[in-house]
Amino acid sequence: MSAQGEFIFEPGAASPVPDAHPLAGLIGEISRGWSLPVGRQVRVDLAGEPIDELRGRLELAAPPDLPLDPRQPLRLRIGKVAFSSRQITGWAELAE
Repeated sequence: MSAQGEFIFEPGAASPVPDAHPLAGLIGEISRGWSLPVGRQVRVDLAGEPIDELRGRLELAAPPDLPLDPRQPLRLRIGKVAFSSRQITGWAELAE
């Protein structure tokens, strides 16, 4: 058997490498602290933007300062549109 053949997984076998993003814990902590679904598909209503509503994956536009402080605004984005967490007037999570 070749060395490569030793690493072929059986169908249905669990992979030894987790699929989780390396920053999943931090992103989850940010999501809980700010009560926002970071990393999820959402519809976001914004104040102070020419676009009233955005749809897409809510992402961090810049990392927050450490230690995390939910009283501070987050820099977020959906696609190429960046905004502050303070501009969000409402949001809904969409089916992915």
